[in-house]
Amino acid sequence: MNNKPLQILIVEDEPDGQELVSRLLAQFNVHVDVAGNAEEAWNFLQSNTYAAAIIDLALPERDGFELVTAIRGQSDLNDLPCLAMTAFHTPELKQRAINDGFNAYFPKPLDRTRFLGELGRIMVD
Repeated sequence: MNNKPLQILIVEDEPDGQELVSRLLAQFNVHVDVAGNAEEAWNFLQSNTYAAAIIDLALPERDGFELVTAIRGQSDLNDLPCLAMTAFHTPELKQRAINDGFNAYFPKPLDRTRFLGELGRIMVD
């Protein structure tokens, strides 16, 4: 069995959110890279291979929707599992996130059990 840790990209501009998701994933031998905005995330995506990307929808400058559109538009990234998270939850926003290419959507504060379960399910599919 491969013991190499999974590598996941976290795209979150708030330090508290970065820390929360990083700590949650570290419990499961997951290596994370953290980007504070879409441009930084794009640079990580061009030079690393990730098992998934966890993307805040409300990012400075280019938002999470713009980032997932760019990801889905690049052939070597379009299968990357992308999970949306946001503090500004509405049913309409959830539907838009799924329609725009996210594999899952999570309102903040994260329900840790649901989040980890859904992340595991998506990465196995």
